[in-house]
Amino acid sequence: MFGIKNILKIFQDEIGNLPWSGFSLVRRGAEHFSKHPGTIKQRSCRNVKKMTSALWSFFESGVQNFCGRIIQDNIGDPPWDYYFLQNLPESEYPKYLAKLFYLNTGEILPLRNGVIDKRRCKTFNQKIQWIKLYGVTDLMRDCTDKVKVRDYVKEKIGEEYLKPVLQIIPNESHETVCCHCEQVNDNLGLAWQSTDICQDTLDCRVAQIAAAPRNDGEPNAVSAYFDQIDFDKLPNRFVIKTNHGCKWQYIIKDKKEFLQNKQLFEFIKKNMTGWLEQDYCFWGGFELNYRGIKPKILIEPLMRNNFNKNAEEIHVFCFNAKPRFTVKIHDENVITVYDEELNYIDDYFSMGDIKVLQKADEIIHKTRDLSVKLSGAFKFVRVDWLIYQNKPYFSELTFTPNSGFNKYFNKKFNYKLGELINI
Repeated sequence: MFGIKNILKIFQDEIGNLPWSGFSLVRRGAEHFSKHPGTIKQRSCRNVKKMTSALWSFFESGVQNFCGRIIQDNIGDPPWDYYFLQNLPESEYPKYLAKLFYLNTGEILPLRNGVIDKRRCKTFNQKIQWIKLYGVTDLMRDCTDKVKVRDYVKEKIGEEYLKPVLQIIPNESHETVCCHCEQVNDNLGLAWQSTDICQDTLDCRVAQIAAAPRNDGEPNAVSAYFDQIDFDKLPNRFVIKTNHGCKWQYIIKDKKEFLQNKQLFEFIKKNMTGWLEQDYCFWGGFELNYRGIKPKILIEPLMRNNFNKNAEEIHVFCFNAKPRFTVKIHDENVITVYDEELNYIDDYFSMGDIKVLQKADEIIHKTRDLSVKLSGAFKFVRVDWLIYQNKPYFSELTFTPNSGFNKYFNKKFNYKLGELINI
């Protein structure tokens, strides 16, 4: 084996010529040197630059720790205060995003002159970061809005695939709301004894969001939105959410209990109002497709076939309007994954503790066909569906899954998906 001092000398010589965040060093270097250790001294820096693969792998762990320390020394550790991030100059976004990205994925976000270097973005996660800061269009922002996207879906595939709406506050677009959704819930023949708060929203941020005061000097009109909800017209079970965030929602399974429990009622009101007053993009890792969406309250019926488990979902990952792979979520941590040809696959994708071998059914085929129509205007989008009474209902268009902090792709699949996005 070659001496580590020689390798470190070459690495030291090269680091002054290459951006620290790129480290596009020598793919075949370590492999070649391990087979031919006697040639190490004959390799000049000029020749080392031409090799582009294995030295990165050889030093990967050390380089990532080194880069992590550089970022940490510059800007400190999260969580950062919401208003601190909100008031950051946009030129500072890449630096803070790089820190979040590294801490969440262990990957390096390549920066050059203070911006994300798209030429060096290779993985799916890296390219999603670039899209978050530089690739957001007006159409993407409209389709991120859970109210406005309904018009887009209606135009592309028809309103039959839209979930019913009970109330929108304020309803400026005069969206037609369903007044007969009690049947949607009551025909299940299932009773509930308690009010269920969506666990995804009960994290350490809730109290901070709700308690954070406004400091922009604008009239706090959204604080009155919750009081405008007409609970008398709502069914026994429903979902109350905001239109401008992710997982900013509560699931109410017993309206009477919810209204009688004053402490719970005030808790949900306080948090909903806090969400309405803030911009999700500064909570979600600079997902700028959420920035500027006018906040509203959206109330939908609770659509589940069996209240003992979550509703089934289908996520179709579309690249340039082509569904490259599909995930069916049967229940929490129970999934089936299909490739482009709808063959079952169980590698690459680590989300879910249990993977179910299941042949693609008619609903899978249907959602894939509909997803092609909805994804035509985008380089990448995940089209999400809810399955209720054997019929798919549109859920949302997800442009930045998990804010691009995905840990359920293995390294090979992360690069493979990255090749499908042309930024």
